[in-house]
Amino acid sequence: MNSHMDTTDAGNKSEFLANLNVFRQIDFFSGVSMDVMKLFAFLCKRQSYKPGDAIFLQDDDDQCAYYILSGSANLVLKKDGKEHMIREYGPESYLGVLSLMAPMVKQFSLTATADTTCIAMTRKAFAKIVDQFPDTLLKIAGPIGQRLANAERKCIMAFESENREVLRHLLGISLI
Repeated sequence: MNSHMDTTDAGNKSEFLANLNVFRQIDFFSGVSMDVMKLFAFLCKRQSYKPGDAIFLQDDDDQCAYYILSGSANLVLKKDGKEHMIREYGPESYLGVLSLMAPMVKQFSLTATADTTCIAMTRKAFAKIVDQFPDTLLKIAGPIGQRLANAERKCIMAFESENREVLRHLLGISLI
């Protein structure tokens, strides 16, 4: 073996271990086995973006979920010809888990605001894992349901103090 091959193999192993560590920290995957996490770490891809690059676009089903390793990105809603900045995401943000399980048109765009590196998992790669480990969907459903319930609790608290008509349409999301 030449030294270039050793360096490449070491780099791949290092990236794999770093990816594995990331998936171990994402709450959606906390109930899955180590074998499943290893497959996630192996099948995901790292992607880099420059400021202004779209990570994903509103009205597209890019079939991916993203974990921001470094950098930052703005979530933007385009409506009536205007762009509305919703929030900024930074390192350790995970977005799009529902896109792994079913067609899911993004309701927003995500645009890098700095040099940004993400780990992307595709629906196709996720489906390969679910084919081998069918209980994966059930184990991920619990944290998704919990996240929806927590979001709805926040809406209920806001409902008590803010514009009720606007929030009324958001309440009941946990009943899906």
